[in-house]
Amino acid sequence: MMRESPLFVKLFAFVTWVIPLTTKFPRAQRFVVAEALQRVTLATHEAAIRAGHAKEAAIIATSLDDVALNLALTRFYVRLAHQLALITVQQYEYASQSLTEVGRLLEAWRRVNATKQAVSGGATA
Repeated sequence: MMRESPLFVKLFAFVTWVIPLTTKFPRAQRFVVAEALQRVTLATHEAAIRAGHAKEAAIIATSLDDVALNLALTRFYVRLAHQLALITVQQYEYASQSLTEVGRLLEAWRRVNATKQAVSGGATA
């Protein structure tokens, strides 16, 4: 399922775009903004993989919450990189469009999972 899902395709494309981009940041920013952006981008993809492998709706929901949080942090670091002139307007637009699409796909997955949780009687303790 994960390999065919548009969310995983979009996230992987974004990760493979961000890593080489951030290695070109000036040395002074490479260990601050670049490292943070790389870390949170990878964490976003890792949380999505955890959700994709989870069996219980409650665990999936928790992992999807992690994806959402990391996606918000990724957006923050992309905005920061743009504000600090570490990326061009075109790169910022590409990142924004990519992250918006990932967010849309994430929300669709969350809705489907919430429906499954409701049908199965909600979260179990």
